Amino acid sequence: MTWNRKQLRKGAWNTVFKRGLMAWMAMVAVCFIFSYLGVDDSSQTKFVKGIDQVLGQETEHEADNVTILKEYVKNMPMIEHMSEKKAETVARVIDSVTAKQTWIIKLLGANTAYVERNPGEVIVMLLISALIMAVVHFFIQSAAIVGKCRYAMECRYSDKVSVNRMFAPFHRHYLLRLMWVMFCYNVVMTLWWLTIIGGVYKYYQYRMVPYLLAENPRLKWRDAKNMSREMTRGYKWKMFLTDLSCIHVWMIKAIPVAGLLVALPFQMELDVEMYFWFRQNIGVENFVEEAFNAAPYNKKAIEAAYQSAGDAGVAEVWTKPAYILQDVAVEVPEGMKVKSEYSLRDFIFFFFVFCFIGWLWEVLLYIVMDHVLVNRGTMYGPWLPVYGVGGVAIIFLLDRFKADKAKLFAMAMVVCGIIEFIASWALDFFFNSQYWDYKNEFLNVNGRICLVGLLAFGLGSLFGVYIAAPKLSEFLNSKSKKVQNIICITLSVLFIIDLICCAIFGFNKGEGVGGTL
Repeated sequence: MTWNRKQLRKGAWNTVFKRGLMAWMAMVAVCFIFSYLGVDDSSQTKFVKGIDQVLGQETEHEADNVTILKEYVKNMPMIEHMSEKKAETVARVIDSVTAKQTWIIKLLGANTAYVERNPGEVIVMLLISALIMAVVHFFIQSAAIVGKCRYAMECRYSDKVSVNRMFAPFHRHYLLRLMWVMFCYNVVMTLWWLTIIGGVYKYYQYRMVPYLLAENPRLKWRDAKNMSREMTRGYKWKMFLTDLSCIHVWMIKAIPVAGLLVALPFQMELDVEMYFWFRQNIGVENFVEEAFNAAPYNKKAIEAAYQSAGDAGVAEVWTKPAYILQDVAVEVPEGMKVKSEYSLRDFIFFFFVFCFIGWLWEVLLYIVMDHVLVNRGTMYGPWLPVYGVGGVAIIFLLDRFKADKAKLFAMAMVVCGIIEFIASWALDFFFNSQYWDYKNEFLNVNGRICLVGLLAFGLGSLFGVYIAAPKLSEFLNSKSKKVQNIICITLSVLFIIDLICCAIFGFNKGEGVGGTL
């Protein structure tokens, strides 16, 4: 079969616009997602991210926050001894990080007092966020394009392709290899683009690499590039002319909405048509999906089959493809329980018991240390919700790991540390309050959590998983369902009343308790 630009354009057009309205809308949605993530065409990415730029516009409070952070960094001992040029470089880094993490600056703009109290914590949050976004960006740029290619390829053979099929190549057994291959591809292309002409040549030579990986994620970089080189040998000029023949479509990209609705889906499917032309006409190994050997989806032929021969005729014309590459599924390790052995009533009861145990522990600890009886709770009743949330989270999340005590202990420390840090941060940020401060303790994180506390929580979690939870569940289930419901409802009503009192009169505070900063 000879290369036919008109036939390739027609195939792409049919896939985009001839499979039905819902199929087209799904394809547009996919293009929108990848434009927002920065994977798709840069012109559409700029348009879509304009929304984010509007949301991230600087306000007066946000500008004040950035100034506070700069002053904090400027007054750090290690920065004070730097040369003026190096200090300016650090200030520019802060500007760069805050500009890219506008959502954090916008959030913190609601409470400048918090930023003034915790500038170091805010800087760490910005740096961690920047690091996470860099890692996510690396994954998106290196691997997500393969998911888009997979979705586009399957659209050629069906009018109902689930968006979940984008994730089909990302099986845990070969995800890291796929990311590495795409990383190599991006590095090689970046270096070739420095030569300009070489970049154009290699762009067409390696253009099929993402599609080869979309069909077979097990491929190594050497195999993928060699296959793409073999497929495009002698056809790079024809591929360029095919792209040039669609210049009227590419011009639509200048119109933001039209670019998403027409140009991007068409460009996506034109590449797919080229890939399948090479696939069908060039003998290259490692093609694994037999379903891709079938004829493309043809809605008119199917409708004609319905009219002439009914369902039997339809089956002869078209059947839903069955792919070797299955949907990505969460695989549960062998031997690990999936469903908790405790009921909802058990967890409600656990919550209040752990709330009371936590409150009792805090009160007794204060009596021993300061010889004063104080209601140490953030609320008015005899309960501390942070202990209840932590206890329930440990039982719900980690009970299934009870066969490994060391693993459970370590994971409990992590979970409790996250919960305690979030609770402390929320009280500080939303209520300008502080109910505990570990700044004088060894290995603390901004006074919110500390090593000694986490070790105590780890030991308490072992007690909760192995002793408290089974005994409490046994006690509760020894009662009738009616009594169980009465216990849970009564405790819940009392807790809600306490919450209402806190909303009206404020949280419990005072000497030995904590409160407004």
